[in-house]
Amino acid sequence: MAIILVLGISFMIVAPLLRRYHRASAALAAGASIVLGLAIVGLGHSDPRIGQAAIEANRRSYLAMLVCELPVLVLALISWKYFKWAFWLGWAINVLFALFLAIIVVWLEFFWHW
Repeated sequence: MAIILVLGISFMIVAPLLRRYHRASAALAAGASIVLGLAIVGLGHSDPRIGQAAIEANRRSYLAMLVCELPVLVLALISWKYFKWAFWLGWAINVLFALFLAIIVVWLEFFWHW
């Protein structure tokens, strides 16, 4: 699932480079769709073997993904034909979400000790 998350976020990060080919909104929408699909699958299927606390923590993180990426998808679809500023707003939301995930990964990898 982590590979799928990285793939979706990388689509959205690279999206401004595709503006020359008029595919930036499509890449942003595709990346947001991937991350939203991951969040919906994660919310729907929880493994009871990991424990109740881990299930609740995963549910909160999937809900945060859903809340962050649903506006990105809507803004990407709006920017496809109508307002080009909606693309940049959606892309900025996605960059903030990606930075948040990067901070969490660095914190867990380097500063969280058992």
